[in-house]
Amino acid sequence: MNPRPERMIRPLILLFAVLMALSVHAQRHVVVADKDTHEPIPQASIYTKENGVFHSAISNDMGEAVIHFNFRRLTFSHLNYERKVLTSLPDTIFLTPRYRETAEVVVRNIEPKWIREKLKQVVKTKEKVYFSKPRVLSYDYQTQSIDRNSYYAYQSKGLMQMKSLDHDHYSLSQTEGHIVSVDSTQLTDVANLRRMLYEDFVEELDGGFIRSHRFSENGEFKSANKNELELVFRSKNRHDDRGRIVIDTARCIIRSAYRISGTETNKRERMSAILLTFAHAMSGYRIDKWNRTYHVTYTELPDGTMYPSDVSYKCYIEGYDKEEDPAANEFDEQSGGGFPNMEATLHLSAATSMPDSIAWYQLPGSWYLRLSSEKERQQEITLSHLPATFDIYKEEEN
Repeated sequence: MNPRPERMIRPLILLFAVLMALSVHAQRHVVVADKDTHEPIPQASIYTKENGVFHSAISNDMGEAVIHFNFRRLTFSHLNYERKVLTSLPDTIFLTPRYRETAEVVVRNIEPKWIREKLKQVVKTKEKVYFSKPRVLSYDYQTQSIDRNSYYAYQSKGLMQMKSLDHDHYSLSQTEGHIVSVDSTQLTDVANLRRMLYEDFVEELDGGFIRSHRFSENGEFKSANKNELELVFRSKNRHDDRGRIVIDTARCIIRSAYRISGTETNKRERMSAILLTFAHAMSGYRIDKWNRTYHVTYTELPDGTMYPSDVSYKCYIEGYDKEEDPAANEFDEQSGGGFPNMEATLHLSAATSMPDSIAWYQLPGSWYLRLSSEKERQQEITLSHLPATFDIYKEEEN
């Protein structure tokens, strides 16, 4: 006797509904956007830890992300926005900006002549204003790195010996260190600290930068100091390099700077084309996307010199394919390796006290891809083993 058709259809409908529910729950498309402007937010980190397993996703250039894992609590974070935790997903997630962006200004081909003259004067006087004297400041460095399977956060506090005319590098003396990670590694990561210090905007500002960019004044900018103006700049030859500068036109000093650079600019400025070609030929290494966001505010000391008091840095690198290399793997294990979605902040302030005895660790220059000497490798490993307390990243911390 054949079963009744409705008895066969009902289980199939239930099975289909369950499969659809599982599919929807397992994979959701969302958009991350600015709460004020509703503009998409690229490279926002989305992550959770469920049943001891870490999961993450990253929004693309359109702010879109695919959530392909289950969650009870989901964290959304971005360097320029307030962190947000959700227990369910709407179609669009709005993040609150940590600071208000100035209005977009069109950079015209014709610019006032005084702008370049003022910037050239900054270049002439910057060593005297920014790097003339040795200084020791208190520092607070925080960094966060996320990839598909890993979460890493590190905070370091202590004293920073600043670069000067007779002191060609930075050094630190750490008094506090703390790591939060998904596994039991206890390595410290100061790579982003070095990038924020050695890739300082004023230090890199030179005649070549001035010639290769166009500048416009932002007439909407307001300041209590009548001599302060905001200049908006954009590269003449590359579409992925733009930013803003606040300049004191009376003293010819930079008060703050903000720069966004993309793949073409970063490959040209931050990496040797010859070395990148060699690495690709040897191991298949490639870079498909490389975005950097850098913001710095400078503060004046009583003696009239300036220092970078607040710095924020975000770097997103996508698309590499490296063959198995035992030596490289061993070095990555010893030095902490790297992550594709990185954010960091640095706060510097006047030191309130100086201990009688200080152990200084020299900070080598910043790099993204290079051939290292044995001395440099040992220096990297030493910096990866600064004293630090350690916590496992827990589910309830979301």
